[in-house]
Amino acid sequence: MAWDRALALAPDAPEPLCGKARSLQDLGRVEDATALYHRALTREPGRFDAAFGLALLAAEAGNWAEADRWAAPLRARYPDTPALAWLGARVALGRGDGATAQRNLAALARDARLGPEQRADALLMLAEALEALGRPADAFAAASAGKALQRRLFAERAAGREGAVARFERIARWFAAADPAPWRVAPAATPGPADAHVFLVGFPRSGTTLLEQALAGHSRVAALEEAPTLADAHAEFMSSAQGLERLARLSPEEAASWRARYWAEVARHGVETAGRLFLDKAPAGTVDLPLVAKLFPQARILFAVRDPRDVALSCLRNNFQLNALTYAFTDLAQTAACYGACMELAQIYRSVLPLKVMDVRHEALVADLDKGLAAICGFLDLTPERAMSDVAGTANRRSVRTPSAPQVRAGLNRKGLGRWRSYEAELAPVLPALAPWVRRFGYDQD
Repeated sequence: MAWDRALALAPDAPEPLCGKARSLQDLGRVEDATALYHRALTREPGRFDAAFGLALLAAEAGNWAEADRWAAPLRARYPDTPALAWLGARVALGRGDGATAQRNLAALARDARLGPEQRADALLMLAEALEALGRPADAFAAASAGKALQRRLFAERAAGREGAVARFERIARWFAAADPAPWRVAPAATPGPADAHVFLVGFPRSGTTLLEQALAGHSRVAALEEAPTLADAHAEFMSSAQGLERLARLSPEEAASWRARYWAEVARHGVETAGRLFLDKAPAGTVDLPLVAKLFPQARILFAVRDPRDVALSCLRNNFQLNALTYAFTDLAQTAACYGACMELAQIYRSVLPLKVMDVRHEALVADLDKGLAAICGFLDLTPERAMSDVAGTANRRSVRTPSAPQVRAGLNRKGLGRWRSYEAELAPVLPALAPWVRRFGYDQD
């Protein structure tokens, strides 16, 4: 990467140290990023981007005191900086001080210095604060305003690309008309570095974080969260009818080549898979199950299921890095359409592909974590370990990109289930579109 070339010329220059740290932070390599930020501060004490990076890493880990420790000197030197106001609001939210977060974010969202992306981010965080204060209608309005900004900002780029709903529907039509016979077989599996292989898929905001974090607590599991491990193969095979035809009849030599590329991408993210069960968490990876069936026929699939109404609400409310899928989440109707098209595609896949699938219902896992994990371990041929349900110890687990312990504990909060009911009036326009999936998955329709 460019930062590596710059550091080869100037190993202790603060700017490339911080640049590479940001890149590693985006990859979830927290320890490496932290070390580089500290090196930059050694060379240039008080450097803003290094100290801010450490404060942000602390906030992402739920260590609010540490975040404040790094941010306080910056606030003293740069008292009127939007990035610091945003970070302060994030820390306030983490500490449960919704009132302070709401005041700061409301002011920040009006700051003329913010660009559209920053204002959208402030509005989406403002929605969190308003919900914490028991103001769901205002929270929904703030989130919708933030997503509308994102939608306008990326509309031109999205217009030139295949949308998520169109992609799901195109592939579903192809599989509905295809001869299923070639999909019943796969090129002989070649040994990979991992002893066993699991894909965790479903749909974004379906409870995959809690499940991945619990499994990552097992001594035999190495986990990787939402990395583009199959992106190249998707572009090659899933983007056209011709590609799907080629995938259906993939040769052993081609399969071996694509498997090697997959494992190289995993290694690039710093995961040690040798002798372990490798868990590839990809909530948006349902579309790629044909690739899994052909390249990794021995792999097992955990399919995360959550009340579709909670999923749709959470997709609208959360801030994502925008791509073809998450662009759909900038509009409530498109979010519901995207969910339905993805679930319909998953049903077609199950009728054609010889997949080893276990559905994992988020609500059942929350209700009895130990029982749910025991069943999952049985499916994965693992012996349950106590550390898996010790969600408070997530900071030391092996996942390359891990949510904080407070985030995971929040995932176990039963009060968070059925969150959609507080937004029933706002969700009313899409409830009919979600109703078939509510029924199919057996959720309460009242």
